[in-house]
Amino acid sequence: AELTTYCYKVASVVGLMTSEVFGYAPGALPYAVDLGIAMQLTNILRDVGEDGRNGRIYLPQEDLRRFGLTDDDVLAGRLDDRMRDLLRFEIARAREFYDRADRGIPLLSPDARMAVHLSRVNYSQILKRIEANGYDVFSRRAYVPMGRKILNLPWTWLRNRRLERLYPAT
Repeated sequence: AELTTYCYKVASVVGLMTSEVFGYAPGALPYAVDLGIAMQLTNILRDVGEDGRNGRIYLPQEDLRRFGLTDDDVLAGRLDDRMRDLLRFEIARAREFYDRADRGIPLLSPDARMAVHLSRVNYSQILKRIEANGYDVFSRRAYVPMGRKILNLPWTWLRNRRLERLYPAT
């Protein structure tokens, strides 16, 4: 609950504010909250190592205990099966928020859909990079290379063209 509140305060509020700028249909705002939480969870997972080196831990204590981990494990950068299991769990949590947030993209004004959807696609792929790195968030920073981001453009554009036909201007 504390993690969700934190994510809401640092990221979902941004989604709520930009929704007001973009324009949206009724019902869109809860999905903006979900997208903010998903993106902030992604930030937290990507930065576990860097944050730990700076003496900060944003992973929930409840989840650390659930997987038999302590703050010292995070601060020391211990990558073992327990940590991998925790990261898998947190990645699944973030993906659930992304999946819910997807339902809100059609509720945005057509002019905003592409930018929001492309941000969602690119950001969520950081989670795939964490997995591809063997969950090593301590010595490798997960990121989406520029080439991959460019390749995401046509697919996202086509998807949004379809949304424009299904959901005319709001």
